[in-house]
Amino acid sequence: EDADSPVRPFHKSFPDFIVDPTRCINERFHVSPPTHHRELLAGCLELMNRTLEKNMCNLPDAVANCEVKDLHERTERHLNPTLQYACKSWHKHLIDEHTIRTSTITSALHRFLEKKFLFWLEVLSVLGAAREAVDALDVAAKWLEASPTLDLVNDCLRFVMGFFEVISTSSMHIYHSALPLCPRQSIVRNLYEPHSHPLTRIVCGLPNSWESSIAATTFPSRIGAAVWSPCSRFIAISRTGTIEILDAVTLERVTTLRSPANVTTLLVFSPNTRLLTQCGYDPSKCISWDLQTGGPVSAVAAEFNHPIYHLSATYSACGTMVATFCRVGPTPTISIYNVLLGAHTHSRLVDGRPLDEIWTHGECLRFATTESGSITIWEIQFASPHASIQVESLPIPDGFDPSQGFGFHPTSSRLAFTTEGSVLVWDAHHSKYLLESTDVKDYIVTSMSFSSDCRIFACGTEGLAIYLWKETPIGYILHRKLISNTRTFKRLVSPNGESIIALGSQGIQLWRTTDSTTSLSDVSIPTFPGNREAFILGFSPDGALAAIAWTGDGTVMVLDLKSGTARLTIDTGMMAYAVGVAGSVVVVVGGRGIVTWNLPSGNDVLNSRVNVNDSVLTTTLDILPIVILNSRPTASLSPNLRHFATVGSVGGINDYQQRLHLYDTLTGQCLASVETNSSGHPWFTPDGREVWFASGTYCMKGWKIISDSKSDITRLELLPRIRQPGGNPWQSSHGYEVTDSRWVLSPSTKRLLWLPPSWRMDDALDRRWSERFLALLGSKLSEPVVLELEE
Repeated sequence: EDADSPVRPFHKSFPDFIVDPTRCINERFHVSPPTHHRELLAGCLELMNRTLEKNMCNLPDAVANCEVKDLHERTERHLNPTLQYACKSWHKHLIDEHTIRTSTITSALHRFLEKKFLFWLEVLSVLGAAREAVDALDVAAKWLEASPTLDLVNDCLRFVMGFFEVISTSSMHIYHSALPLCPRQSIVRNLYEPHSHPLTRIVCGLPNSWESSIAATTFPSRIGAAVWSPCSRFIAISRTGTIEILDAVTLERVTTLRSPANVTTLLVFSPNTRLLTQCGYDPSKCISWDLQTGGPVSAVAAEFNHPIYHLSATYSACGTMVATFCRVGPTPTISIYNVLLGAHTHSRLVDGRPLDEIWTHGECLRFATTESGSITIWEIQFASPHASIQVESLPIPDGFDPSQGFGFHPTSSRLAFTTEGSVLVWDAHHSKYLLESTDVKDYIVTSMSFSSDCRIFACGTEGLAIYLWKETPIGYILHRKLISNTRTFKRLVSPNGESIIALGSQGIQLWRTTDSTTSLSDVSIPTFPGNREAFILGFSPDGALAAIAWTGDGTVMVLDLKSGTARLTIDTGMMAYAVGVAGSVVVVVGGRGIVTWNLPSGNDVLNSRVNVNDSVLTTTLDILPIVILNSRPTASLSPNLRHFATVGSVGGINDYQQRLHLYDTLTGQCLASVETNSSGHPWFTPDGREVWFASGTYCMKGWKIISDSKSDITRLELLPRIRQPGGNPWQSSHGYEVTDSRWVLSPSTKRLLWLPPSWRMDDALDRRWSERFLALLGSKLSEPVVLELEE
């Protein structure tokens, strides 16, 4: 009915006919895929290179797409259907077997990414099709051979993956947030910097290169179970009361399922990714959903009358039945359920010492048991309770202990385990080791995972490191070493081996195993201090300087906030409790007491380096709160550096009290002390006349500092107010706001900056405000971040 609509065939037999030159012999109707894909691709690139411009829909600055009420009308008016098709579908004509590599196509693609890349992202953003950018660049990267164009495609892909959330949310923040946040060495930044329109100045903290992980996200509650879909396109995670389905490239939520289960021990997809089953602990049910409709399919109660932990699960090949393996007391049990009928069909006790893994083989279910020197594979029918049949017995090496943790790839009979500090991969079919590595000898291995074809083997250690090995004709060789920015408890390689996720208690990080933009084989594993914060910071009263301390190694840097350069770097030789800078003086309070340095002047005004021997004054504190349970007391210096306040424990181990102490920084004398009844954070008002204390971000009380010059006695007088006028250091006194740790808003609620996941502080106490400056200081940062916000 609509002449502008594309032609659609009613049945696949018609396109099969017209692309076959032996059947469709009339050249007027014959379609040659290699020729026509190439022509359509060239036409799409030519159209985009000729017509794409910045802000084609004339959107106002700083808005989210959803805030533009007439966005649809604008896109229809300014983006014709042909351009929309070209932007969303050019890559669908870049098919290896159809599109022959030519210099014309390659040069047009290079010109497009070099001149029109951000404008293309704008169009996809307003059309709600940002995900097409990931697919397009991924296809282009696989199609291209090694060349400068491939380097450009890879950098563009990292840009889209790293900033997908903000690109899909706000086309204008491609220029306000994504481009200004781009690493200094990024090709995209260097090409498009003239188009950057930052509403926030990054004083320090901008990375030089891309992070190793391509995406990360956090959740408000603890993650339970996680699983990749068989197609590697989705990740399912469980949290209390919900199941989240995530896009496996961007980690964006695709859908959310509501679940009655408080604790989930396993998630499993059907072979076609149509169904998802949750094996719950409390209550003990197998609950299944149809992911196309989002509706429930069935909920089958386990045959046991108490909560159970499911250790593995698998669907039948037809996708109608699911089997689970669990240990009920000392008895290993396999239970089989009909998902569509919502019924438990039968259970089977497993004799011997079974491995925790069960898997589908054809129309059957298989499991394995171990004996001294061998592993035996057994097979049973999904649909019948007949006895299990022994399939084969394979040798296993000495030293394998299944109770110490292992990884098993059943279809290839690969067994991964650790012993005496080594990671080993045993090929049971050929009775030989494919990997004998001591790379992780200094760490405790917590998880092991194979890709479906065994090409990639991953090993995670307790803490931050993930080791990736790649299969070669001579065995596995170390491919990459990845470093997580938070402690993780499980790592999972995608079935296709192209990605790996690391699960933390409340977050996920995602890497591409094939990513060549960053080599991390020699990266050292950072050690974070036991404190909640990795950095502490003090702004100067005039807003010109900031003193920043790395609590782990005792380094203090004085930062010039105007230029973003270091005025002074100090090796203090001690863990710092508080730092401050005012006028020409820097004060650091730490384990050695209160140490003072003078700022350099004259020719040495920038980037000078000193140590504790260059200090001008060192004062010992006469009372220092006792450190309990290896945690340092929290502390603060007054803006004029005259006073120092700390909250910590005093007294014996069993009868200690939490008290606030006020010190004179020149003498180290404790001037006054009051009981706080809890641990917390002290700070001073801008005039230094009041000291305040907060337990958390809202429970606050303050004291006025009263000094009697005649008696030389200082006391703290409790203030009747329960909140300091003008807020506190982790709340802006000028009306700026950080919403859900994602957006920084101006006092007029203008979106100034989107915060990338690594800059999002889970605790508001990890943020420090001063006038228009915002500092981010959480332990997951490799360096502190300081931002100057638009007025």
